[in-house]
Amino acid sequence: MTRLHKLACTLILLSCAPLIGIAAAHAQENSEPPKLTVTTVDVPGAGFTLLWGINSAGEMVGDYGQSIGGASSGFSYSSGTFTYFDYPGQSVTIATGINDSGLIVGIATQDPETTAVGFLYDGTTFTALQDGSNSATYAYGINNAGTVVGSAGSLNITKGFELLNGRYKTVKFPGPYYYGFAEGINNLGEIVGYTILGSDDYGYAYKNGKFLDIEFPGTTETKALGINDNGIIVGWYGTGGFIYSFAYLNGKYISFEYPGALVTGATGINKSGQIVGQYQLSGDIWHGFVTSPISAADFERPGCCRVATVEGR
Repeated sequence: MTRLHKLACTLILLSCAPLIGIAAAHAQENSEPPKLTVTTVDVPGAGFTLLWGINSAGEMVGDYGQSIGGASSGFSYSSGTFTYFDYPGQSVTIATGINDSGLIVGIATQDPETTAVGFLYDGTTFTALQDGSNSATYAYGINNAGTVVGSAGSLNITKGFELLNGRYKTVKFPGPYYYGFAEGINNLGEIVGYTILGSDDYGYAYKNGKFLDIEFPGTTETKALGINDNGIIVGWYGTGGFIYSFAYLNGKYISFEYPGALVTGATGINKSGQIVGQYQLSGDIWHGFVTSPISAADFERPGCCRVATVEGR
């Protein structure tokens, strides 16, 4: 699944189910499932619904449409009300992040094979974001100070950026890579993201002037996508042809999935620990989800986690 796709209609809470931990196929020795529940979030009549971001008030943003790779529209959801929007003149609008003031960031494109524009949306007006002369600018996350993170370049190579007070600053991820993505930022200015080199994805967090490796043990595909003010990082990892979600804190990883899903991808987390994302049960049918809160205490339960060495660069 690429970040450029689509969705189009309304959002409704369809179901609540236990969020089971590691399935037998990728069971972790001495690992206890996290105590989370998941609520499915779908736009009625849509072929897919994807959730990307959530703020402290629980307001969520995402996109929806009829088929992945086709046209899509952005939406926000708050207190049972769905609001839909489209970037003018573009067939794809993806809302990727929202801060506590309700300012939304995202991506729009008419032709995802050639160009993309990042945007800010205040509920009335869209403001285009373009990093220099790059043909593609992707805005992924925003904090309460209005600092935006994303990536820019072309469809063949990108670098992460941090946009502060109208100035774009490159996020210089460690090592060689073709694609660099700055995906999330919290109110302390801590950034998470990942790079791609060949078939390998490397997750990172940038804290206190250092990059930390975020790599789920035993896999070479880890995407770090969201971080809250408590330092809990969420994202997804791939193994054995499946994709699972993780939450990370201080070298400890909790893995979780929607029961029976081929893909469970966590994409954002708010201050209280609610996680949003998407899951795929079969075909190209995607559903959004939001979880009950996860906290630092969940990482302290006996047998809760996979533990990995934290490396700083």
